[in-house]
Amino acid sequence: MNSSVSILFVIIILCRDTHQMWCLDGSDCEASDTCALCEGAACLRVQRNQPGKGVTVALTCLPHDSLIHTYHPEGCRTELSSGDKLCLCSGREFCNTSSRTSSVLLVSLLFLLF
Repeated sequence: MNSSVSILFVIIILCRDTHQMWCLDGSDCEASDTCALCEGAACLRVQRNQPGKGVTVALTCLPHDSLIHTYHPEGCRTELSSGDKLCLCSGREFCNTSSRTSSVLLVSLLFLLF
């Protein structure tokens, strides 16, 4: 019984990391989630190194009427003046925090259980 509870606990932790949230047009997303299902025109991910706080991440979905995605290409770049890492994506996985490794591990674990 204890091994079943332990396995269930591991599955819950892995599912939390691979969770994809529905990010509505123009709304802010939590840093621990992903904008893979962003309903807006694009997802903007900003990573800042703040003294005393460490690294902070902000995700937001850009509304369809914003023009930022027209002038900036998809992908990640680092601002030289501030050191901020900016990622803009509409169809790719640049903004996601969940990795393929955790998804593969979850599927493998479920396969072994059933």
